[in-house]
Amino acid sequence: MVGFMRRYDKSYAYAKKQVEEGKIGDPVLIRCYGLDPTKAIDGFMTFAKNNYSGGLFLDMAIHDLDLARWYLNSEAKQVWAIGGSYGYPEIKELNDAETGAALVKFENDTMGIFVAGRNCAHGYHIETEIIGTKGTLRIGTTPEKNMVTVFDENGAIKECSDGFLERFEQAYLSEVEEFISCIRENRQPNVTVEDGVLSTALGYACKESFETGELVSVQSPYKVVPSSL
Repeated sequence: MVGFMRRYDKSYAYAKKQVEEGKIGDPVLIRCYGLDPTKAIDGFMTFAKNNYSGGLFLDMAIHDLDLARWYLNSEAKQVWAIGGSYGYPEIKELNDAETGAALVKFENDTMGIFVAGRNCAHGYHIETEIIGTKGTLRIGTTPEKNMVTVFDENGAIKECSDGFLERFEQAYLSEVEEFISCIRENRQPNVTVEDGVLSTALGYACKESFETGELVSVQSPYKVVPSSL
């Protein structure tokens, strides 16, 4: 079982059910934002200077890449990725990006647009939009901390989530419950090792495109190169 906890978030699971029931027709494009709060950037820099983080598309966008495969029911074919370090140029010294974007073409000709960033002033912002032939679904458009609106001299304020543990608390719990149920019931979870492998292959393709500036064809990690006789 792979820890793609967003699949266990109630809102994401509900959107998946809507897609499967044909409520938006055939999904044709997915747009994902994955933005970490600015206040976490010092912690990231401390970690990244002493460890290999994998880069923006592997250590952050990987969850969105998995969601795209899940919602579009297809594997990636080509990717073009760009990015830069704007507010924190020191991130460029790590051969990484502070903010990056990737455009992905999938094998069934559907599309994915992915934005990942480490410098989100208002908090932890995870947003997903799925556009279909008959409608659109949006998840997390406003990253609300709770249902409270604060009215003060600054106006009407909706506070945002501070980080992934707060935003996905329920999803982590549901994920663990599912893991235990799989053991007790002796069954395979829906999120498998293959999901991890294929999403990671796409993440590395995004990383390669970002670093080279070239359009990259996504290679299957299961491709076998025949040995010479």
